[in-house]
Amino acid sequence: MDESNILFIKKRGNTKKSEERLEVDDKHVTIQSRTGGSVVVNFKGSEGKINDIASFFHAVNEVEPIALNIAGAGEVDHYFRGISNITLNETDGLYNLSVTLQFRSTVV
Repeated sequence: MDESNILFIKKRGNTKKSEERLEVDDKHVTIQSRTGGSVVVNFKGSEGKINDIASFFHAVNEVEPIALNIAGAGEVDHYFRGISNITLNETDGLYNLSVTLQFRSTVV
């Protein structure tokens, strides 16, 4: 994993073999924290790149576990909450997409 990339990992089952991964350069991503432990991940890029990202998240069920690893700092578990429609920014000609994740708290 490149130090400036963000890695999304679908957590299915108990083995690493069942994981699907999406790695995105951080220049295409902004993350906004919301109240209540949710985050909105905004993607911006070419039509092809945004379609690849959308395909990854369209295959995720609501409240399915997703781990987020920013710049190799370690995995933080979230639940998938939803995905926006793809929009075209007329100003710069790039496409936008947003994904909402909920922080998955664990009580020990």
